[in-house]
Amino acid sequence: MTKARKITYIALLGVVAALLVVGGLYDLDIADALYAPKNVVAQIFESIGIFPPFVIVAATFAALFFVLDGRKKYYALKRIACVAATALAYILFGYMAINETSLSISWLSYVVGVAFGAAFTPLTLWLISRMRDVTRRKLLVFLIFASIVCVIADILAVNVLKFIFSRPRYREMMAAEDFTVYSAWYKINAFSLHGHHSFPSGHTASAGALFVLCAIGEVFTEYKSKEKFLAFVVALYTVTMAYSRLVLGAHFLSDVTAGFAVAFVTYAVTRYLYFKMTPVEAFLNEETKEPAIERAEETEDVPSEEETAQEEETA
Repeated sequence: MTKARKITYIALLGVVAALLVVGGLYDLDIADALYAPKNVVAQIFESIGIFPPFVIVAATFAALFFVLDGRKKYYALKRIACVAATALAYILFGYMAINETSLSISWLSYVVGVAFGAAFTPLTLWLISRMRDVTRRKLLVFLIFASIVCVIADILAVNVLKFIFSRPRYREMMAAEDFTVYSAWYKINAFSLHGHHSFPSGHTASAGALFVLCAIGEVFTEYKSKEKFLAFVVALYTVTMAYSRLVLGAHFLSDVTAGFAVAFVTYAVTRYLYFKMTPVEAFLNEETKEPAIERAEETEDVPSEEETAQEEETA
């Protein structure tokens, strides 16, 4: 880890700590000032802004489809499983995107989910099929890292914390016209399976998961110089997502701050450990070692032109 990156990480953690303090003091006041439930842009972000984990996981299985070794057992079955997993990730995204809207048509979520799977699964497979084999292998190394971040941050950490803290959302209290149940972010209420999942923000964590793009230079060295630009773009998207959650009354300032923190810390720790234990060049060399040996053996069996000429003169 470079010195500049360490300084950046420490500075970000300082900002997170400061925002959590501010949130602990003024969460309710900030929510009162920003609440605008009919904001169209915020509604769009609420429905489709959760795409990063689903697309990353789908792409991972699509890349694995092409990298599987055809000489191994159950090759065809594994490829079918990869296509099924890719489709399932897109189906879940479509289903949840509709569920996040105010539409009350029960069957629409299923229809949209299946439509997303049918449309984006073949598109993803086609795009990856056009890559060179070495590029696909590098992409798979990166996507596995990105999927680990998404699973840990978005599926495990965020949801576990939601159930532990069980903090009421601002819009839930607004709808009930009862703010007596309001609690600060640091107060653990109880386990709840029905509502009260304000802390931390899953949408913000999903957006923050895109920070994995900043590590693309670990695999594709030609993009290493783009890390700062990618960090800026992802930060802008994450802040916009966080703001949209405040506007809709879905979360408080401390909720979105914690969502970002979970995603970013998971990204930083996973990046350090994963690429330390997964040297990309060694992985690629290992994958291509056997074909290279086979080509060498074939070359040894075929006599060179010089050897052929010498044999003819001897004859």
